[in-house]
Amino acid sequence: MQRLMKGESYFLVIVQVVTFVAVLVTGSPVAGNRFLFSIQIAGIVLGLWATVAMGSRNLNIMPMARRGSRLVTKGPYAVIRHPMYLAVLLVVWPVIIDTYTHFRLLVGILLSGDLVIKMFYEESILKRHFSGYEDYVGKTKRLIPYVF
Repeated sequence: MQRLMKGESYFLVIVQVVTFVAVLVTGSPVAGNRFLFSIQIAGIVLGLWATVAMGSRNLNIMPMARRGSRLVTKGPYAVIRHPMYLAVLLVVWPVIIDTYTHFRLLVGILLSGDLVIKMFYEESILKRHFSGYEDYVGKTKRLIPYVF
């Protein structure tokens, strides 16, 4: 079972990394439009804030709970459960919109779908790992504050 979970986790991470890089290398990685660029900056700031709040001991790109990790509910995690996933989306979607191609759109949809699957998969693991996770779920949204 643990071996299967690792395989699924690796697959989800590989899809995430490949699609993220594909968006950034198939056109400008920085939005030229000021509004879209400000959304990208917000994504970078959110990602950094989430990383600091998570702490190096808990930081893990894999959708698995590390041994000895703790449930983080401070910083952006006080409002949403997956701020790093939101940060990725805030970085890539502005450049997809700014320098649109059908390929970039397809890759963006694939990346977004992968992150949604990864969110649900990760939450199923975290529910088993942390006794207080169900309470945390009741107080936060997955990705968009106060919405989803």
